[in-house]
Amino acid sequence: MSKGKLYRVSMRFTNPLHIGEKEKIYNITQTFAHSDTLMSGIINAYSLLYGNSSTNELLDGFLRKSPPFEVSSTMPYVQGEFFVPKPVGLNLHHYKDEGKIEVENDKELKKIKFIRENDLLYNFPDKYKVAGSFLLPKDMLYKFVESKKAISLGKVKERARVSIDRLSSSSNIYYFSHFEFESSAGLWFYLRINDQSLEEKIKAAIRLLGDEGLGGDRTCGLGSFEANFEESSMPEENDNAKYYMSLSLVNPKSEDEIKSAISYEILTRSGYIYSKAGLGIKRKAVRVFSEGTVFSGKVCGRVVDVTPQKFSQHRVYCFALAFLLPLPEGVMMIGS
Repeated sequence: MSKGKLYRVSMRFTNPLHIGEKEKIYNITQTFAHSDTLMSGIINAYSLLYGNSSTNELLDGFLRKSPPFEVSSTMPYVQGEFFVPKPVGLNLHHYKDEGKIEVENDKELKKIKFIRENDLLYNFPDKYKVAGSFLLPKDMLYKFVESKKAISLGKVKERARVSIDRLSSSSNIYYFSHFEFESSAGLWFYLRINDQSLEEKIKAAIRLLGDEGLGGDRTCGLGSFEANFEESSMPEENDNAKYYMSLSLVNPKSEDEIKSAISYEILTRSGYIYSKAGLGIKRKAVRVFSEGTVFSGKVCGRVVDVTPQKFSQHRVYCFALAFLLPLPEGVMMIGS
């Protein structure tokens, strides 16, 4: 795990967000952006600001396995509380049996997707209740008083669109979904800057990405946000931790890294090239470990070349470097 300068970057969305889930499917949107999508947006914004030559120098650092900066995937924040994914394989029944988590039935435990970062890092020091897909300290429910049962990040809405056939001029209505965050909610991610000489350039690229927009339908104004950089640290970072949870997508670089994944989910990442030279061209698909995957040791991940055949304008990469969160001593995993 590198020791670069760490920032917590909050994204306050000024317009709705569309993150596609499947190719050519417009009426479904994800609420969060994976680390490869976020990194792609930052690199393209960097290219717009500083040109191809500087961008190629930046990319060389990643390919030489000395990344000038690293990012996690995006995660939710609500009313100043920052959440991370629930570790895959976390034994919530153990904490319920200890009396730390109060639930009416075990089905509530299955709904939990997000946990406050500090609660996870300190191995759940309080009493907790389930609020929708969030696990919250019991005495904190007052902050989300509207329902007292679920935290709301916002709502999925749809816009009607019309496509016109070029030959027949016939029209076809379809629906485009987007997620509209509430004023007190948004996304955040970790930014670790390893090359201090590039700090201001990287921050400028992220601010430009906020103006350009993240995700789909940016030409209609979707995905724009204001970025706030807060210097941060990971409390109780422990180089001898027994488990590490990934806050990013990870494509393992070796068989040993594959074997170190003890609780995981696997995603397939595909889609289209996003650059001035490659709009509308599909890139190769790649399989990755999802956020929340738990490893038995430190892993690095890798940058994967996903350049399609017969595309020669530039190389295309999927950033699947690991951004790890060390789990505290005593955290209970299923089977441990």
